[in-house]
Amino acid sequence: MAEIVRIGKSGYTAKVRHPVAVSILSFITLGIYYVYWWWQVNREVVDLGQDRGVSGLGDNPVLSVLAVFPGVLVVVPPFVSLYNGVKRFQRTQEVMLGEPTMNGWIVLGLLLGSLVTGIAGLVVPGYIQAELNKIWVTQERGTAGASAGPGRGPAWRQTPPGAGV
Repeated sequence: MAEIVRIGKSGYTAKVRHPVAVSILSFITLGIYYVYWWWQVNREVVDLGQDRGVSGLGDNPVLSVLAVFPGVLVVVPPFVSLYNGVKRFQRTQEVMLGEPTMNGWIVLGLLLGSLVTGIAGLVVPGYIQAELNKIWVTQERGTAGASAGPGRGPAWRQTPPGAGV
């Protein structure tokens, strides 16, 4: 089960997910969980950026999801979304950990290797989630500086920060 982590003082939350579970659920659901997971991790990073007042962590996770599905029908958009996502996640690690530990070349190698073996990208989400977990564990421990405050939430967010808390 995923551990829920509060992001700063904004009321936003993130999850520390098991990397293998992300890959297995993506496989079992024929990619449906992957689309949901991609939206969630991009939303969590956007929320962190808003909480900390940091730019470069994305604006709208819906666009990332649309690039994955139905963008997969055009072939190129999912790869652009993955590339931009890795850059956002590296920027997030830079902000939270001091330096990025996620390696874009490893993501590319895992993706190419999984495409060659016919298991399209099952290892990639697990690697990305493992790297994101480093951020959320740091956030949970409170070793990452003070929060910038909630600010105004994005248009795609249905519930405002703090609602239902």
